Amino acid sequence: MTVTWHDVARKDFEDVVRSKLVWGLTLGFVGLLTFFLFVGYVSGNNEAAGMSDLLSGMGQFVLFFIPLIALVAGYMSVVGERQSGSLRVLMSYPFSRSDVLTGKVVGRSVVVGLTILFGFVVITVLGVPLTADFAPVDLLLVALLTVLLGVTFTAIAVAISASTASRGTALAWVIGIFFFLLVMWEALAVGIYYLVEGSRPGLVVEPWYFALYQLNPIESYRIAIGQVTDSFVWPMVQLGLEDIDWAQASAEDLRAEARVEGSAPFYLSPWFSVLTSLAWIAVPLAIGYRRFTSADLD
Repeated sequence: MTVTWHDVARKDFEDVVRSKLVWGLTLGFVGLLTFFLFVGYVSGNNEAAGMSDLLSGMGQFVLFFIPLIALVAGYMSVVGERQSGSLRVLMSYPFSRSDVLTGKVVGRSVVVGLTILFGFVVITVLGVPLTADFAPVDLLLVALLTVLLGVTFTAIAVAISASTASRGTALAWVIGIFFFLLVMWEALAVGIYYLVEGSRPGLVVEPWYFALYQLNPIESYRIAIGQVTDSFVWPMVQLGLEDIDWAQASAEDLRAEARVEGSAPFYLSPWFSVLTSLAWIAVPLAIGYRRFTSADLD
């Protein structure tokens, strides 16, 4: 009997689909999108709002929910089976460890991708009548970038799962990375800027400051969505460490390209977010694969 990573992917897809926690997070994400659409746009100024405004507004929810759903979907993929003993049964078939790792990344990425696409179906079905705008190019680009964000964090979660020997350790790593990238990255970037420039970043900053943000897949996604929709996407968590009068600054002033003098650097283009995501997929998986291949599964 010939078996490949496709068989692992199919099995993992079925396992994740049965997860009540993943379904709960998915329904919560779609529910919040629906709530946002009805409350924010039915009671707001719909004549001035278009599909691009809707997409940039929902970006704030995506920054939190999509990485969370992907991490939950992936962090138990290897270590859970390793502790239960089912991984030894799986490895009794002629699978290589690369087959196992590849299959688990693909299977769980498909689940996360379908969840995201379902959310965008809801956005399209409800958003188009409310905004009287379709904007298919913006919808497509934002959907693709969002799927890539989900795949990125799925790969990170599977890599962590393959690198650790216990569920508790895997969970601690997942929570730590999620908290660091979502909450603490601003502190890191502002701290580095202060050490180099001697002052906190203001409304106008040195261009390299945003290169630091582009190293974070969540922030890189946020900047890319702002570029695609020609708007400013607010971060999910803001520590307020920058030297900016937030009450006076407009959303237009806060856009990355408006905060640098001269033309925007190349790394503020939406395509750079793709490179950031690919790096966050490749590097953790390479580390995870190396640790997984050397691990004693007995």
